[in-house]
Amino acid sequence: MSEIARRAGTSVATLSRYESGWSRFEVQTLRKLATALDCNLSVELSPLPKAKPVSAGVTQVVSQLSRLFWDRPLARNDLEEHPDWVLERVLEYGTLKDIQVLREFMGHRCFVERVSALARLSPRTASFWKQILEMEGITCTKKYSRNTAWIS
Repeated sequence: MSEIARRAGTSVATLSRYESGWSRFEVQTLRKLATALDCNLSVELSPLPKAKPVSAGVTQVVSQLSRLFWDRPLARNDLEEHPDWVLERVLEYGTLKDIQVLREFMGHRCFVERVSALARLSPRTASFWKQILEMEGITCTKKYSRNTAWIS
């Protein structure tokens, strides 16, 4: 394994994480690894199976998302009074399930329109959602403001 790590320009620990099912891949590292193994790297996107729609009520949404709000407890009225704050937190720190629950609660159209107007996302998150929104045919209306001193 150390020989492959050397050829890929990465660490044995990184290879070990990949072998153990680590899901936070860096594409550049995967490219180097594929080259070191004399392989092609291909990424395939396929639609998720349609899940039964779950109409999430306010209580369910707050319960699902509360762990993401460590600095101030998420309250029921925050979903209506501070939707951008909730949305930013979920996009930055939430899981796919968290995003799905919030999108269903807000409604798809409202969700993507609000995402397009967010201004306080990390550069990585902003770039990701910009690409998603472009696939939806929506251009971002705000320039993301966190260009410096992003701590994650």
